[in-house]
Amino acid sequence: MLHVRISAYSTARNLAPQTSDRLEEALTELGLGPLPEYVQHAFVHPQWRYRLVYRATTVILECAAAHRRHAEDGTLDLEALTHASRLACNDINRVHWMRGTIPFDRRFRIRAVRAHAGRVVNRIQWAERSLEADPAANLPAHARRWLTICDRYMGSRIGALLDDVEWSVSRRG
Repeated sequence: MLHVRISAYSTARNLAPQTSDRLEEALTELGLGPLPEYVQHAFVHPQWRYRLVYRATTVILECAAAHRRHAEDGTLDLEALTHASRLACNDINRVHWMRGTIPFDRRFRIRAVRAHAGRVVNRIQWAERSLEADPAANLPAHARRWLTICDRYMGSRIGALLDDVEWSVSRRG
């Protein structure tokens, strides 16, 4: 766990100051609009707990690059996108302790958030398999999905990261 925190801190510390500008350009290119205010906070105050946001930013930038290559050449290379997405999905599975919003004595809430994170990862993987069918339509939708995850994570809504996945409900009796 300490190794993960140290590597996340180094990831946050090594952010280029132009990353948020590149993200804004990528979102404009994909037709997704401006960067949410909560997500901008992660770039102004880089910390290890925002590692999911940085990894999701990489996925969004790869979506924009794949969309650009597909529009120019007609080629579709999703290897870099798949690798970046796999790293971000690993962070989604750790969201219950990375964000730090659930006390350790609330195991029932941690179980609910873990179950929701698993459903979100399954939804992301399912969406990635459909990217090759229609890249022009599916790449912006995939980037929007990751932007929604970033926005909800920064708003501490880790039990409702996506709309098209059912919410996690605690089963405390």
